[in-house]
Amino acid sequence: MKNLQGELLFWTKYLSEKGLISGSEGNLSVRADEGFFITPSGKIKETLSPKDLSYINHKGECLWGCPSSEWGLHYKIYSKNLRAKAVVHTHPLYVLTLEALGFNFKEFYHFEAKLILKHLSMLPPFPAGSPKLWEFASNLCMNNRIVILCRHGLLTWGESLEEAVNYTLILEKLCHLEYLIRRESTIRK
Repeated sequence: MKNLQGELLFWTKYLSEKGLISGSEGNLSVRADEGFFITPSGKIKETLSPKDLSYINHKGECLWGCPSSEWGLHYKIYSKNLRAKAVVHTHPLYVLTLEALGFNFKEFYHFEAKLILKHLSMLPPFPAGSPKLWEFASNLCMNNRIVILCRHGLLTWGESLEEAVNYTLILEKLCHLEYLIRRESTIRK
């Protein structure tokens, strides 16, 4: 059996080092036999150890730890989508910047975007940690592996943590490129 806790810590630190998670923000989880491991609330993600992780069972009960305030979002996704083995929630700078500027996420310049756009959806603004956010976002995750949470962040899921992280990395790179292209074209005008 895989070391799910070690894998969760590895990818959490990786996203922190890439600047996609800062301080205590964001959360990652990975499905286990009877529930899922999730990163904790209020702790700097780069410094986590196995004892910091929380475990939520398939009934939505926290068996140990102090889970992220978005634990219900992960729980709802796993409950509704058996294909989801990992969930990543970040607050990527360029995704959020383009969303705030009203960018149409179906109109990227780069061809690579077409590969992931078929998996992308947007959720209108809901307060962070709210049951409405959990419900509506988890519904979108039934058919979309990437959900932009307006005025909040990004949600990705995959059949592995690596896949969920990869969607996050690719979308942020595409948004960074789009931002630079648009900025340059504005400067030239």
